[in-house]
Amino acid sequence: MNLAFSKADLDEKEKEAIENKVKDLEAPYFSEYTPDLKAILEIAKKYQNKKNIIVEGNGGSISTMRAFWSCFGSDTGKNVFILDTDDPDYIAEIKSRCPIEDTLLIIVSKSGNSVQTISDYLLLSEYETLFVTSESGTLREIGKTNNIDMAKHPEISGRFSGITESALIPAAVAGIDIKNISKGAKEMYEKCASQKSFSENPALQFAAHLDKLEKMGYTDIFLSLYSKKLSGFFELIIQLFHESVCKEGKGQTFYGGEAPENQHHTLQRFNSGRKNSVGVFITVENFQNDSYFTAAENIRNIECRGVAIEKLEKKSMQDIIHIEFKGTWKDTTEQGIPAIHIKLKEVSPATAGALTAFFQYTAYYSAILRDVNPFDQPGVEKSKEYIFKLIKEK
Repeated sequence: MNLAFSKADLDEKEKEAIENKVKDLEAPYFSEYTPDLKAILEIAKKYQNKKNIIVEGNGGSISTMRAFWSCFGSDTGKNVFILDTDDPDYIAEIKSRCPIEDTLLIIVSKSGNSVQTISDYLLLSEYETLFVTSESGTLREIGKTNNIDMAKHPEISGRFSGITESALIPAAVAGIDIKNISKGAKEMYEKCASQKSFSENPALQFAAHLDKLEKMGYTDIFLSLYSKKLSGFFELIIQLFHESVCKEGKGQTFYGGEAPENQHHTLQRFNSGRKNSVGVFITVENFQNDSYFTAAENIRNIECRGVAIEKLEKKSMQDIIHIEFKGTWKDTTEQGIPAIHIKLKEVSPATAGALTAFFQYTAYYSAILRDVNPFDQPGVEKSKEYIFKLIKEK
């Protein structure tokens, strides 16, 4: 992680104060929890013949699975449909593509009391179903009544539950390597523990820089992910920060998305709009596949912005996407805009687990540094109350 251009410029006194603020904290439960991988793989084995998997959930119950699927879905031979809505058109599309005999419906809900979750189940109840839910709630009662297979959702806030049964069960059923995801996450949890010194703790460093930048007036974060496979992490990262940190008038707003595509539109806002944004760029050093190309003789001398097409032949597609990032990084840093670079060696199950754990811990520390509760979500509870009130009135 490159923090040299963040402009936060934390001095030793500030680092010591931050270290002292967190060093006596008990480890958050999400970092201590050990999923039963053997039991999860037994569940996956039971449903291994299912070609299509519908995974239904809201927010944290679906965001980590979406991230894992974007990374590894193309390698599994399965079809996964992420259902995070009660949009009837989308549900009809899913049903049209999923024959009953070849499909498993997995519903993930910690509370088991979501209107959307219950409605989606009722509409899709003809499919063989697996519930991942807590030991109380409406979904649990339905499961008992209808003799549906159930797995326990641990008592961990949904957005922090990615390295638990919440995401690991659907990931395993989909054919994703959960053993190495869990291993990578565990190693990152150890690196980010509160007892680690500031200089050894990457999540605390990142959180501290973002906290100081917010105090300096940088209230927005332009997040760019330079890998199609990492695109699913965008929503997970947004949820972790918005729901954990943005309370009591504090916290930063994330925008951006997949790069280099966002260089053609949202980079304009970042580089030339209001000067209140920090750039956070996530790149991949080694892609799983790489390609070279050859230009036909009759177009080799045609130029694009003063560069002959034949020059491109010396670059691979991996080189091109790295250059796309480097051009943006150079422009950003030369303008003096705060910028942070996170570089992954590759996209693998271990790095996906580590990235999940890293952002979980960063969001956790970001809340602690702002003196807000990382685990509640008061800003969304009132709307849930109104939903049930409106249903009763209707």
